[in-house]
Amino acid sequence: MKVEIELTPVSSTAETLELAQIVDQSGADRLGISDVVLFRDVYTTMAICAEHTHRVMIGPLVTNPYLRHPVSVAASFATLNEISNKRMFLGIGVGSGISQLGYVKSKPAEVLEEFILTFKALLNGNSAAFSGNYFSVGDLGLPKDIVGEVPIIVGSRSERVCKMAGRLADEVVVGTREISDHALSKYVSWIHGASDEVGRSHNDVTISPRVTVCISKDRDIALKSVVLYTAHYSTLGDYDESIMEKWRYDSIKRSASLASGWYFQPDVTYPDDLNELVGPELIDLFTIAGTPSECLEKFRSLKEMGFGSVSMNIAAIRRPGTSIYSGTKETLMGLKGIMPDILAI
Repeated sequence: MKVEIELTPVSSTAETLELAQIVDQSGADRLGISDVVLFRDVYTTMAICAEHTHRVMIGPLVTNPYLRHPVSVAASFATLNEISNKRMFLGIGVGSGISQLGYVKSKPAEVLEEFILTFKALLNGNSAAFSGNYFSVGDLGLPKDIVGEVPIIVGSRSERVCKMAGRLADEVVVGTREISDHALSKYVSWIHGASDEVGRSHNDVTISPRVTVCISKDRDIALKSVVLYTAHYSTLGDYDESIMEKWRYDSIKRSASLASGWYFQPDVTYPDDLNELVGPELIDLFTIAGTPSECLEKFRSLKEMGFGSVSMNIAAIRRPGTSIYSGTKETLMGLKGIMPDILAI
């Protein structure tokens, strides 16, 4: 199984680099750096990680087409590719946190398609002359000594964006909330259907479920560490009676709305009743959390669903008085211990 590991840069840059080096040493195929508005800058972080790692591919999960023009992004990636010895990938989607800046994510599939076409032309060494509804570019080209293909990975939960990715992307990271064959099969159907329409083989576009991973030898602390995450994602969509009772859904949604921040932020707090409302069965449906051996079995279940790759969002083990850095490192070290078995799946 191919493995992508995503780190959110909420620790110091030096600490994030140390965590990135653990990912590099673990044998994972790709390292993703979260691109979140007002967090540590993803491009600077990627450059530092590229210079101080050796084998893992590196890219943003995910950057967006609204804050950055495809020409400037192409120039940045050409430079990063030079720094990393051609180890970059572009992870792109509608982005996280940009609505608070007043941006409206209008027609994301169409905007992303124009962005990707322009980006690919430039990195492939071709003229980017392009006139679309959202981007217009003159007869431009990057210096020949820094052009080179960069794989494109689209992250999305949207049907239209997934279909666009099925036509153009090298890989799609599907942000499913529920980890089940029922939930994941619709994404596969959208992506493969779009690939068929343009004559692409299903093998031309890899599909990776995005899962949140939290690992500790202490199973209870691992589960408790993802209570807020589970609360958020189990109530993000419309009520589904197959997942939980309506009273529980309403109670979780209400208490989760009172959290002091996002689930991955340091020192986030939330109402105590969530620890009772969000039980092990619900956590198991929305995360891969627990002991190393328990998590390994869940990765094997993804393979049984037909997936040969996985994108992991790393959740920190949260203990009173410990930092988000040390908690993230605990999960990564637990993951590193079972990584040979995951890669062999």
